[in-house]
Amino acid sequence: MLKKINRVFFGLGLVCCLVVSAAAAGENTAGKRTKRAEQLQIKVVPWGPTQEVFDAAKARVESSAELQTQLKGAKYRLLEFAYVDNETKTGPTLPPTRFRAVYYDYTNDRTLVAESDFAGREAIVVRQEYFNPTPNDEEFNEAVSILQQDKRFADALKSGALRTFQPMPPTTVLDGSNERFVNVGTRSTSSTDNEIVSISLKRGEVIRYPENAPPQSKSLIGSCGPASAGQTTTSQNTAGQYQLTITDGQTTLWDMLVIRPAASSGTRKSGIEVRDVKYKGKSVLKRGHVPVLNVQYTPATCGPYRDWQWQEDMFTTPATGNTDPAPGIRVLADGQVATTELQTGNDSGNFRGVAIYKQDNGYGMEVVLISEMQAGWYRYINEWRFAPDGTIRPRYAFGATNNSCVCDVHNHHAYWRFDFDVVQPNNKVFQVERGRKFLKPITTEISGNKNFQTKRSLLIQNSAGDEAYMLVPNMTDGVADTFGVNDFWVLQYKNVVGGTNIQNEIDDGETCVNCSDTTAPIRITPFINGESVVDQDVVVWYGAHFIHNDQQGLVDPDRYAQVLSGSHVVGPDLRPVRW
Repeated sequence: MLKKINRVFFGLGLVCCLVVSAAAAGENTAGKRTKRAEQLQIKVVPWGPTQEVFDAAKARVESSAELQTQLKGAKYRLLEFAYVDNETKTGPTLPPTRFRAVYYDYTNDRTLVAESDFAGREAIVVRQEYFNPTPNDEEFNEAVSILQQDKRFADALKSGALRTFQPMPPTTVLDGSNERFVNVGTRSTSSTDNEIVSISLKRGEVIRYPENAPPQSKSLIGSCGPASAGQTTTSQNTAGQYQLTITDGQTTLWDMLVIRPAASSGTRKSGIEVRDVKYKGKSVLKRGHVPVLNVQYTPATCGPYRDWQWQEDMFTTPATGNTDPAPGIRVLADGQVATTELQTGNDSGNFRGVAIYKQDNGYGMEVVLISEMQAGWYRYINEWRFAPDGTIRPRYAFGATNNSCVCDVHNHHAYWRFDFDVVQPNNKVFQVERGRKFLKPITTEISGNKNFQTKRSLLIQNSAGDEAYMLVPNMTDGVADTFGVNDFWVLQYKNVVGGTNIQNEIDDGETCVNCSDTTAPIRITPFINGESVVDQDVVVWYGAHFIHNDQQGLVDPDRYAQVLSGSHVVGPDLRPVRW
């Protein structure tokens, strides 16, 4: 029996090593047979609560005695609205039935959270929580209107000599105070002078700093990056989920649920989220998303920051020929592509949400999902690419607009969470390396780092069959430093009904943006507690790390005009084995 198992492992190892070697040749390797664009058909069907359902729920909370008792006579604003996950492994993801609304009470300097169900059968529960919500456009615009009334800024803002922008951090709470200030950046149109001020929405006052910026930020003469276009962004109050099916003639290649960034899950949200991903009728992923995104400056001239991934920014799609089958979803015509700030160096655009198009990059005619997001002066581009051969290419790219901080060297850290359900929830995990005769079974929860020299990869295999998917790092993905913590974690899946993000290990629950050095790094290593990952429902976290410096510039010099590629782009390949 042992010899038989070893032969199986050897054969599997040989196949996997060949797969890894092929993948390591680089992202521009040709060899996949190209399919004509018209052979692939894209179908999009709206799914889950509509914007009208969202709006009705918000109105019910707003007028409820439970909320008004807490906020009577206070100045307040709704800043966040999201549905509560309703995950099950016994079938496809079910539409959410409950929601969570976050209000900020400026009069009493506190955050209130209201929860209930969309159907209105449950009582509305309101409680105070101790975190600082991220501003939305409405709150930022009120801060700007206060600044416009300040005699020190009014004339320059009115004439256009000064322009405003959303800075990092977005809010400030000064030592010895409980008041939450909204930060506003100002930039001279005739020079490189910048300043970041804090606005009291409670008192209608402007706070300036001797250093021209609040703590953990910087505003000096000289700045980097294209100018912010100042266009509107999408708030967390926005619905946007849909079922996506990709067919090749009569064959269904891909089927999945796609959630736009504004409606994604997680404490700080998680970009484009894909769920119930099936390739040729077999399950690959229950969920794939990026719940943690960190930035560290070396030295610590700014930040570090835990960035958010719900604030959709404008990017560019062709003006004609496309269709919008669901809110925030745009399907482009054959031959059309979307372009972002990273490709064009221009911060303006004509669309917010998720664009879908077909493109041949040497792997066959992939279907691309892309969105651009904003976090202060950062511009983040999130992509998923699905190829006819079953390969999935999740990608992340990093840009920024004009400010002083991003002139300094800083490290971006993006962490994917892949809830693999290869054919079924119970899977096995193996570590694959060049030079190793047999696959190395991973038996208990672990963390580890990449080894590009040995092409270290992970194989996730169906426990009841031979089907598997290989997670293969790419050379641009970097290796974790102390701040980055690790490159991968293999964990046993958790699902506590009604549980928090930490209880369900969706993320580490971090709510701050301008975190201290001890809180900003990803904190999921405590999830490792010796549990088995053999024939279990497993989750793999994968980290990619990118050093952004002023020599490279903020628009990638290696970019292609119509393809998200180059040194600014990170992300692994997920490749099918024996499918």
